Amino acid sequence: MTGTVFLNTTTLVARSAITGNALPLIAAKLQAALTLTVKFFATGEAAALLSSPTFRVTLKATPTGDPFVFTSSVADELADGYTFEFSSVDSAALRTAIGDLTQLDAFGEVEWTVASVVERVSFPVTLVNAYIRSGDDAPDPIADESLAWLDDHGVRFDAAQTLTAAQAAQALANQKITFTSAGYLRLVNSAGDVFHIALNSGEPPA
Repeated sequence: MTGTVFLNTTTLVARSAITGNALPLIAAKLQAALTLTVKFFATGEAAALLSSPTFRVTLKATPTGDPFVFTSSVADELADGYTFEFSSVDSAALRTAIGDLTQLDAFGEVEWTVASVVERVSFPVTLVNAYIRSGDDAPDPIADESLAWLDDHGVRFDAAQTLTAAQAAQALANQKITFTSAGYLRLVNSAGDVFHIALNSGEPPA
């Protein structure tokens, strides 16, 4: 994922462009790479490079909180800005904070030091959860939430379960059982042989 932030060194605010007051629209996904381009400008002037700066770029839950991830390395120095790269937006703290949420409202922060003067600006970032997260442990079978975890993540074979029509169709398709547009039930056995059964619409007779 990529994003660009313009930082006003006069007012110390973040914007989506040099002109206007719109905030940056930055999104990052758990366990995915993020490339962030940062451009500095003074009020009324074009974006320009800083004089021998050092940086620290972080993603965190709150502007004053501890960082989920951070980098101090410039990936690329542009003519009028800098790019910073996170190879994978991931940490134990981030996984705990985002939990089972679809996304988490968080903050990015750029801190820069020029001639021993430290400045920093925060801006909103949307952190999007990963549907399947490598490295997550399976639930404890005796934990209270285990059955809920199973219901949310898979088709049950040992208990009744409410599935949407689309979910039920997908579960059958995963077992190579599909319905054709001509009204046949199509099955594939373990040897790869294909069979079909003609179907009638409506409820079956008693």
